Amino acid sequence: MEQTPKANRVHIGFFGRCNAGKSTLINMLTDQPVSLVSDVAGTTTDPVSKSMEILPLGPVVITDTAGIDDTTELGTLRMEKTEEVVKKINLAVYVLRTDEEPTSDDMHWLGLLKQNNVPIALFVNEINDINEINTENKEKFELNTANTDKVELSTADKEKLESNISAYIKSHKGLSDLATVIGSADFTSHEKRIELLDLLGGLTPLNVEGEQTLLQGLVEEGDAIILVCPIDSAAPKGRLILPQVQTIREILDYKGLALVCQTEELPSMINSLKHPPKMVICDSQAFDRVDELTPHTIPLTSFSILMARFKGKLQDLVAGVNAIKNLKPGSKVLISEGCTHRRQCDDIGTVKIPNLLKKQGHTDLQLEFTSGGAFPKDVSQYDLIIHCGACMLTRREVLRRIECAVVQGTPIVNYGVLIAALHGILERAISPFIDEIKG
Repeated sequence: MEQTPKANRVHIGFFGRCNAGKSTLINMLTDQPVSLVSDVAGTTTDPVSKSMEILPLGPVVITDTAGIDDTTELGTLRMEKTEEVVKKINLAVYVLRTDEEPTSDDMHWLGLLKQNNVPIALFVNEINDINEINTENKEKFELNTANTDKVELSTADKEKLESNISAYIKSHKGLSDLATVIGSADFTSHEKRIELLDLLGGLTPLNVEGEQTLLQGLVEEGDAIILVCPIDSAAPKGRLILPQVQTIREILDYKGLALVCQTEELPSMINSLKHPPKMVICDSQAFDRVDELTPHTIPLTSFSILMARFKGKLQDLVAGVNAIKNLKPGSKVLISEGCTHRRQCDDIGTVKIPNLLKKQGHTDLQLEFTSGGAFPKDVSQYDLIIHCGACMLTRREVLRRIECAVVQGTPIVNYGVLIAALHGILERAISPFIDEIKG
């Protein structure tokens, strides 16, 4: 794994009207031609995302959205896509331009971002202001368009530009109430690039992992942790899955010992150690067999349950277990995957979990499936939601989905919690986190 996974990056959405300068701003901030720029309104039609590094923020995913005033036939659909972006990002950049007054659409979308508690950097594109500088500097500016970071305006010109921006913001009092920080620049110039990046980097992203770690409070220097990683037909060829890789890396970060084996090699791995391992972590699909092979004096949990604790609210996902016993023929169950991997013949979500439910006596259920970014707004129709470990989703998106279920009164569990419960080992699987769950 050579790059920071998308799910662990800060997601930044860029919003504004058509031709406000969103794409130009992205190219300026990233110092590379990420977004297509054109004078034609509506050049950006659908959200376009790209992973990169932006200091001082570090690894990020930036998303360029369609203009919020798109009046084309597909405009309504594009706005729905933009609304989905609002629910998933950790930071927002909203773009206005000095030669146009903020509209009711602008205020609506700024209000929507505020309502979703997304920190907002309001960046104003200096359009007419640059035409008001003195003739000598204007000519210099135009001659250096391709390398405008070298343009030096006079102190008087800079003060005039700042005064104009200040007046623009003050004349629209609602802007300062909605925005977390406000900055301005001529987006075709690099002169204020660092200033804008510093403003953006000073914001606290909404619902990111931050300093929290996957194994927080579970591993200390010198601890031996056994990871049971079955290699079956569903395993990706030539590599481990993301939760396994992340867990190995964290153990190394804590200066622990990461010991990896397959299921049937577990006893010999344990017996080869001078002292018992601090913990055994397994793939949820192997829970029942690993439970049999692991002495009960050794704590046991799964990658999926670790992810539930790391990404979301383990308490809510454990509470959802109570709904399993209430399932009856005809009950509606949503099984939701956070990624769009190619499904195998023994896929966990569409094959193994339905078969496990049948084996436990839960027959004739109405099963529905979603994957990737798809997740219903209305989940009240379901008797239970079974979600994957969500290694490919941001923490904000996982929390949003859990909150959506809780608010609508629909029980939700994740794969690891469900499988442990169906095998009668949930108490053991969550024992390392029992104080957190009760707290």
